[in-house]
Amino acid sequence: MTKVHYNAAKYHTYAEIVELLQAWQAAYPQLATVYPIGKTYEERDIYVIEITNKETGPADDKPAYYIDANFHAGEVTGSAVALYTISYLLENYGTDASVTTLLDQKAFYIIPRVSIDGAELYLHTPQMLRSSTRLYPYEDEQDGLHPEDINGDGFITQMRVPDPHGNWKVSAHDPRLMVPRAPDDFAGQFYRLYTEGRIKNFDGVEVKPAPPRYGLDINRNAPANWMNKPSSGPYPFSEPETRTVANFFLSKKNIAGAMSYHTAGGVHLRPPCTKSDDKLAGKDLEYFKAIWERGTEYTGYQQVGVFDGFTRDKQNPMGGIYMDWVYEHQGVLCWSTELWNVAKQAGIEKSDFLSQLKKSPKELEADGLKLLQWNDRELGGEGFVPWTPFEHPDLGPVEIGGWKTKFVRQNPPEKFLAAECHNNAMFTLVHAHSLPRLGLRKIEVETVGNGFYRVSAGVVNQGYLPTNGSDMAARLNVTRPIVACIAGQGVTVPAGKAEIEMEHLPGWGEKKVEWLVQAAPGSKAIITVHTPRAGKAQAEVILP
Repeated sequence: MTKVHYNAAKYHTYAEIVELLQAWQAAYPQLATVYPIGKTYEERDIYVIEITNKETGPADDKPAYYIDANFHAGEVTGSAVALYTISYLLENYGTDASVTTLLDQKAFYIIPRVSIDGAELYLHTPQMLRSSTRLYPYEDEQDGLHPEDINGDGFITQMRVPDPHGNWKVSAHDPRLMVPRAPDDFAGQFYRLYTEGRIKNFDGVEVKPAPPRYGLDINRNAPANWMNKPSSGPYPFSEPETRTVANFFLSKKNIAGAMSYHTAGGVHLRPPCTKSDDKLAGKDLEYFKAIWERGTEYTGYQQVGVFDGFTRDKQNPMGGIYMDWVYEHQGVLCWSTELWNVAKQAGIEKSDFLSQLKKSPKELEADGLKLLQWNDRELGGEGFVPWTPFEHPDLGPVEIGGWKTKFVRQNPPEKFLAAECHNNAMFTLVHAHSLPRLGLRKIEVETVGNGFYRVSAGVVNQGYLPTNGSDMAARLNVTRPIVACIAGQGVTVPAGKAEIEMEHLPGWGEKKVEWLVQAAPGSKAIITVHTPRAGKAQAEVILP
């Protein structure tokens, strides 16, 4: 077998991702299939890799776990975790019992990068952007401050401008750290802080941020609770990237669990995004919590309902989120993990994910000092650009410096990447193991006489989740019922139906099904049970 040269401690470009996917398919043809599912705004192919043991059946006949990453252009840690998961599954099949069981019984669909165009811009230039490279809602550059690497050091950091009326000052504990000016503070040097960049049509006084040139957020472009905002696109699924992943998701009726990778914060987010947890269907909150409690043994991340624990302004919740569409419209339990928590690395603990909003200036200064100390200890100080004088073409004398945000705050430095990848891949495997899976057992045949037989079987759910995937799926009625069928050459069902529809089973649930069949002695009857999200099971029995 050809060894695929994959580096888990590296951020990969689009070309490198495609090369890796093709290499994995070539090295593991019995497990991996790679194919394009659509194109981006700039006409790049969006690829998915389908992973399962083909010898135990096609992917469509098995419950499946779906992973996507990099909906947001700069959140490239997500792609790294997706690629690591692919590598881990393929390389450990046949040697690791857990992985082998998963790929024998289930399938994975993994899309390593959604915002491909934006990620290419992010990785190859100093620019940062939210999602797509489509100019929206303005095609022309608007007035105001535009982020730009004006000093040519390869980073877009910050500018501090001396101003007696400024609202910032230098910390007394570390000259790199800027802290808010106190209400009664009138002594010393004060500054105004801006993003590094140029100002279009500067009036000599006001410095205001210009609307971003790349204003789309494709993770606000889904139909679930879509809101007509500039970042949300002109209508739901208006963007080729979101349309592509949604069409793929809809085409795979066997998807029973999902993960979407983002950064940052170190938290497993879950629905709902626009309403409180008590609006979750049935036992779904219980399912979420049970999976998290097991999975967090690997990541150490908290789990948070987006509306209750992650939304700052409850009157203005986040609409159009892809995760909400997956759960509220498709009835699939879905996580959206915010990878990487630099604050925790620096020893800053949060009681919850809204607590940062409640911190005092002194607490924020203490946090800033801890981050700088971590930077000095772990990165040799390289994560922060020292403040350096610069003659700005619009503002005159300024100093430019600050955090190298891309690969310190938004994504981990590469030395931390492999651990982040492994721990989060293990979390998704916990979820994948919890998926429903149909099985047959206790098959019995009773001879009635005159060529008639009563055939019965126990239809069992061998997974933790219900066979439709969730209680929301039951509420939406989006999944086919379990269908049990008996067939065989010369095997007939004179009274009743050969195909019986059954209600969905709860986790670990079981129900008996039976037929009265007519056949010649020695005939072979084939029993099949199937529902898309719990897969297909089949058994044979010889009629005496």
